[in-house]
Amino acid sequence: MPPLLCRIGLHRWKNYGQRVFIVWKEPGLLPGLKTERRKHVFAERSCLRCGVKQKRLFTENIDGTSAAAGWERVDNSS
Repeated sequence: MPPLLCRIGLHRWKNYGQRVFIVWKEPGLLPGLKTERRKHVFAERSCLRCGVKQKRLFTENIDGTSAAAGWERVDNSS
């Protein structure tokens, strides 16, 4: 049974794996303008309390850069 904090969704994540450079756009200060953000992120993470592992999903932008699209749970039953 996972700890109480993990059951309510407050995991304690440890990032690891391959480092990926992602690029995304956010709304700017003025309507119609967008600011471009860039960041290095890790491709995987695991909870230090309950051991749940997740893998980051990436999509490719039109210009060929990567963007983060969410997380996918990794099964430990292999």
